[in-house]
Amino acid sequence: MEIKWTEAKRTIEAESLLIRELGVRPLTARLLANRGLTTAVMAEEFLRPDLSRLHDPFLLPDMDKAAHRIADAIRAQERIFIHGDYDVDGVTSTALYVRTLSKLGADLIYRVPHRHVDGYDLKTKSISWALEQGASVVITTDCGIQAREAVTFANEQGMTVIITDHHEPGDTLPDAFAVINPHRRDSTYPWPHLAGVGVAFKTMQAVVRLFKPEAENSFLHSYLDLVACGTVADVMPLLDENRIFAYFGLEALRRTKKTGLRALVEGSAVDITQRLTAEAVAFGIAPRINAIGRLDDAAVALDLMLTSDEQEARRLVERLNEANFERQQTQKRVTAEATLQVVTKGLNKKPVMIVASPNWNTGVVGIVAGKLVDQFHRPAIVIGINEDGTWGKGSARSIPAFDMFKGVSACRDLLETCGGHAYAAGLSLTMDQYDQFVERLWDYAGGVLTEADFLPQMRLDAIVGDDQIDLALLEEWEQMEPYGEANPHPCLGSLSAVCRGFRRIGKDQSHCKMVIEFGGAPASWKADGVAWGKADEWEPMLQSGGPVELAYSPSINVYNGRRSVQLTVKDLRPAS
Repeated sequence: MEIKWTEAKRTIEAESLLIRELGVRPLTARLLANRGLTTAVMAEEFLRPDLSRLHDPFLLPDMDKAAHRIADAIRAQERIFIHGDYDVDGVTSTALYVRTLSKLGADLIYRVPHRHVDGYDLKTKSISWALEQGASVVITTDCGIQAREAVTFANEQGMTVIITDHHEPGDTLPDAFAVINPHRRDSTYPWPHLAGVGVAFKTMQAVVRLFKPEAENSFLHSYLDLVACGTVADVMPLLDENRIFAYFGLEALRRTKKTGLRALVEGSAVDITQRLTAEAVAFGIAPRINAIGRLDDAAVALDLMLTSDEQEARRLVERLNEANFERQQTQKRVTAEATLQVVTKGLNKKPVMIVASPNWNTGVVGIVAGKLVDQFHRPAIVIGINEDGTWGKGSARSIPAFDMFKGVSACRDLLETCGGHAYAAGLSLTMDQYDQFVERLWDYAGGVLTEADFLPQMRLDAIVGDDQIDLALLEEWEQMEPYGEANPHPCLGSLSAVCRGFRRIGKDQSHCKMVIEFGGAPASWKADGVAWGKADEWEPMLQSGGPVELAYSPSINVYNGRRSVQLTVKDLRPAS
């Protein structure tokens, strides 16, 4: 599928100001302006994050009464029940609550649900269990914003429910004592895009300030490793507070003293001799935590986050690694079967690709939906059906032009449950409603999307001439790390280059390396290039030796102590 290149719109005045005020190179100024950092103050704060610029937690809705209620519960030794979720964000935020409240002397019980036994979100069954354990206060994390039935039941039992969540609220909020969510319509919090673990962090910061104010500075530095994990894994935009969390949290994770986290980093084969990147978390650490929650019991991952026993930590990491391997095999099979459904049924021509099967583990349907979106650039919903064919549970992923949460919400009366974000949602339904749901969603999406929306686009920071990308420039760009959502690796375009020395690399020889020359013959400069998973598709073009247009992300490659410029090629086509 052809990819449309879109060059970021220039803001010449802002770029000139940044060059003059910050002393950065022109291309660096353009990158900053492209990210909306158009004043020297904004750019300076971005390039030099500081914990002092975290927002006041009491600006979040209901924070004042929630923090006071939690502090009172600690003093009175009321039993507090922490209810999390089974993904990385839910596990890390639960661990943050347990660690912090334990240090404050709280009487705690906690759990994360089993995906295949308990399902998503706070349920009346969990409330009943907490009641049996003597809990009087319930704190949710990374869930709860749709849990109206469970909250009502807890209220009837005389419990206090405090919801801390970051998912989109519905038209009405649950009738909880407090609902802390930066996406509330009445929220005036300066940064709404916190992960669940970010909301948990702000809640505990407020409680520590009330309960033990002299410990607030220590608190701010103690849990950033957990916050960085959850924030990166949940694909939150790495700007504003999230950038601060990631900037300091990734370094804290690299040096973490938490026994389980340290074992997980080591067991994920992540290189901690260098600066830890968001990619290392997203593709190395996070999948292992998610895998156990997808296929088995996320309580294993939570135990790992909390253990101080090195032997137990190694055993738990081994379980996560085994689950991750099983997840990879299951994911490959389900992706192949789902892709076959899409193609044979012509669903790649529909506004939303919706596929279902009784053979699909519901723990991997979200990943598979994402794979379908990547392949066909259309919104996708993948549903696993139970054994008797009466009920289905699915995950949805979307493209920039379609708000998936609004889409499934338009079908709420046909669904048992639904919730999520613009780009990702979860749902369940009885299969006798399936056909009606599909038609309703197609009708809704057909009124929103146009054919142009289905054309994949690659946003380029700049289309550059033959100017050399050198080490000094890339060293200046290192200030922009960590890269991630809303702060991607810089991506440049060249309309005239030549690739020489094509060779395949990798276990399956699906990747390739080459030397890329710029500036005609002789080349004014050249650099090593690498393309991941593109060897089969691009080999004929690369072997021809003709001029090409390419989109690439430059980076510094370190090998045997030598630093050099390396270009990761994102897209390639014959020069026009």
